[in-house]
Amino acid sequence: MKRFFILAAIAATLTISCTKSDMVQVANESQIGFQVANYAAATKAVSAFPTNDTFGAYAWTAGTTGQYFINNNEVKYDDVNDVWTTETPYYWPKNQSVDFFCYYPFNTNGGVPEVSQNQITYNNIDFGARANQVDFMYADKAVGFTDNANLIDDGVSARGGVPTLFRHAGAKVKVNVILGTNEKIETVTNTKTKWEVTLSEVILSGIYTKGSCTLDLSSTDNGVIQWTKPTDSEGYHVWTPVTTVTNDVDNTLFKDVRLHNLVMGEGQLVIPEFYALPQALAAGQQKISLKVTIKAYRTQEGDATYPDYPADPYLVQNDKVFSADLLIDSGNANTSVFAWEMNQAITYNITLGPAGQQITFDPAIEAWDPKTYSTTIDISLGL
Repeated sequence: MKRFFILAAIAATLTISCTKSDMVQVANESQIGFQVANYAAATKAVSAFPTNDTFGAYAWTAGTTGQYFINNNEVKYDDVNDVWTTETPYYWPKNQSVDFFCYYPFNTNGGVPEVSQNQITYNNIDFGARANQVDFMYADKAVGFTDNANLIDDGVSARGGVPTLFRHAGAKVKVNVILGTNEKIETVTNTKTKWEVTLSEVILSGIYTKGSCTLDLSSTDNGVIQWTKPTDSEGYHVWTPVTTVTNDVDNTLFKDVRLHNLVMGEGQLVIPEFYALPQALAAGQQKISLKVTIKAYRTQEGDATYPDYPADPYLVQNDKVFSADLLIDSGNANTSVFAWEMNQAITYNITLGPAGQQITFDPAIEAWDPKTYSTTIDISLGL
């Protein structure tokens, strides 16, 4: 029997609605059509799946158990015909509905994730190797589709094809460092002090890098059905770690040793974006350490200009190390960070403020699942 399916790229600005979409009846078509998208939440804009990449597909016909209609086939973009397709074409079966599941990245043995009709599982996945960092994604399951129900109405427009809507299985983290202020004036003596701050090392430690995750089908209805994320005892969508934490200070995945001459008000990316195992954060475990050299220049009372170099050698602090938890408990649920959850892109904006004797954190959850958090962690610089 001839088999075929087409995957049409979706527009980057299209907004997806709820977990299940209504099916629109259209004229019979024998070809199976897909649409490929990558989205984080129902209210957010969709990103088009990159045409230079591929993904894997499974499908089952109604009433079968363990028997695949499509069994881990690689899907590629055909730029000549402007379609996504497999090497072997697929057609809709007669008088049967079909369920679909797709995942990224494609692997020939089908082992990651492990797939069944009502469950997908990631076993012992290692997020630790920078050279092999992967954005693991899984698509919502498209359930009960036939050749006369291959348009999906999302409340905005009707789109041809079975929707292939990807979600991120991991988290994503990056770290920026900002010099907040570099000068202060003593109001009584009118003495001024300024700082030059050089950052020589940033280390993330105590981080789980390997774990497992199981997602179950959230509904038996037809349509586009989300998978239920794992939930820990505190209600966070995190994986189960299967190894001990990474505390090695020489772990290059979470270490930046470049010199950064910090400029007031300008952020510098010190830990580039990396995919992280979703994990609950614990006090005293996941930490960030900063090694800085601080030169302080201080005028005498009434002087208008600073000396060319610190007159007092005690004003120079070489390779001073500060450490703080990545867990942020501000006492307010809206301004606290207790976990790196699935589908979250987390940015730590760390402000160094020698004049205020503190490091301030202003983490934000970026494009994948937007939230905003603010808090301050006081760390004495000993000035």
